[in-house]
Amino acid sequence: MRRETLGGTALILGAISGLVTMALHPTGHEVVGGQGARSIAVHALALLGVPLSVYGAFVLTRLLATREVLAELALSFYGAGAVALVLAATASGFIATSQIAGMAESAGAERVVRMALLESTHDWNQAFTQIFVVASSLAIALWSIAIFKTRLLSRRAAIYGLLVAGVSLIVLLSGNLRLDIHGFGALVLAQAVWSIALGLELRRKAPAD
Repeated sequence: MRRETLGGTALILGAISGLVTMALHPTGHEVVGGQGARSIAVHALALLGVPLSVYGAFVLTRLLATREVLAELALSFYGAGAVALVLAATASGFIATSQIAGMAESAGAERVVRMALLESTHDWNQAFTQIFVVASSLAIALWSIAIFKTRLLSRRAAIYGLLVAGVSLIVLLSGNLRLDIHGFGALVLAQAVWSIALGLELRRKAPAD
């Protein structure tokens, strides 16, 4: 299999894993109501999608970096974002779920402690999610600039990438992006459209290119 074909497929599958995760992601009330196994499953799917997305990003960078070094800087930011995403998914899907299950079996002081730990885990999840939003947005912006300069891929994808990255950063830094299922889900959808579009382009890329 050609590297571009595998990389494009990885980008697409990574994006789809994120979309499915957000579509099936239970709310906090649902986890408390007994949907813990569902929470673990969807976050495990999200974690599976991270290395797929990173490999796809590597192949994209390898193509663009032959003519533009900004693509390599983009990969560095994306790698930092991927680490933050893994930590956020681990906190939300595994640690928080375990703490919620423990709360159901505890009372008194132990329950108070578990509640405090759950709130702390939520804060860590939100912090890591913010890091992911910033790092991945900067990466998409840099890749999009590289696409503009090299013209190796669709300029429409580059325009869309710059819009997604710019709007995401503005909304987050202005404090108007709620990193809940709906707010973060909208961001995941916007980034997934970009990833799938470029994944399809990579799959169609001729070996001579």
